[in-house]
Formats: sequence, C-alpha cells, structure tokens
Amino acid sequence: MSDAFTVFIGIILLGLVIFIKVWWDGTGMSMKFTKWYFAFFFSTAVIGSICTFLWS
Repeated sequence: MSDAFTVFIGIILLGLVIFIKVWWDGTGMSMKFTKWYFAFFFSTAVIGSICTFLWS
C-alpha cells in the first residue's frame, strides 16, 4: 500500500515540477492546457498506483 502511495505522490510531484519549469520559462500556458496537463498527470498517477498496488 505504501508503494502505491509513493508512486502516486512521485508522479504528481514530477508533473508539478515540470509544470512550474514550463510556467517559469514564460511560454504562455492557457487554462485549457493546464486543465489537460493536470488531468493527464492525475490519471497517470492513479493508473500507476493501481498497477503498483495490484502487482506488489
């Protein structure tokens, strides 16, 4: 269970770090991009957590 939580938090943090880096560079992100970006990373984190939970 703790491995799945670690995977979830790790993927969310990775997505957050990449988002902050892109935002800091000032490429002009729209709200639509932000919505889809976080939806992608959240779904990836959930799928990764479920797979880790089931296979550990």
